[in-house]
Amino acid sequence: MREGVDFVRGNALLVTMATCVGVWQMCNQAAMVIQILFATRQLGLTERGVGLSYVMLGVGTVLASANGHRVVRRLGPGPTLVLGFAVSGTGWLLLSIAPLNALGVAAYALMLMMFGVGAVFIFINFLSLRQSVTPGPMLGRMTSTMRWLILIPAGPGALLGGWLGEHLGLRFALGFAGSTALLLSLIAWRRPVIRSITTLPTLKAEAVTPYSAD
Repeated sequence: MREGVDFVRGNALLVTMATCVGVWQMCNQAAMVIQILFATRQLGLTERGVGLSYVMLGVGTVLASANGHRVVRRLGPGPTLVLGFAVSGTGWLLLSIAPLNALGVAAYALMLMMFGVGAVFIFINFLSLRQSVTPGPMLGRMTSTMRWLILIPAGPGALLGGWLGEHLGLRFALGFAGSTALLLSLIAWRRPVIRSITTLPTLKAEAVTPYSAD
């Protein structure tokens, strides 16, 4: 574990991505714990209506998976990662201001589709980038370190979303998740270590040798 932490800590790209995706996970959990409550209590959707709405999550995932390579080829993996933050954040923010009628139901389905698109853009590039800068012998330790780093904020995010929804309203919790994700995308875009990555990095020859803690 210590070797994994030391390796991640010594790579600016890994540290930046862990921080950004961790904050996004906080936003995701804050929205996730209350979005079905918003759909059922505010929009009046039945169990069937919620299930049908989630079809759009699959649609967004398939669309992004089928066309993501074109987006990456045009923008690069770093900017596409940032785009994923912005797309999902826009979906949450859109739902927070949706009217309580048929347009609101459409906004709920659209939010799920945008989440599917955003999540694919985020994690396909997040996984590709972190593996491209890691020597083979360190992949397992790097993966376990990055996993717990990005999931640490998930629990507090879920608690915060529930607290905001209970005390300030479900719309406020969604607005918090959406605005924070959009702010994250702006900050991430201003980080050259992410914005400048237009192709996957390649390891230097000396970095491919087996890792030694010594």
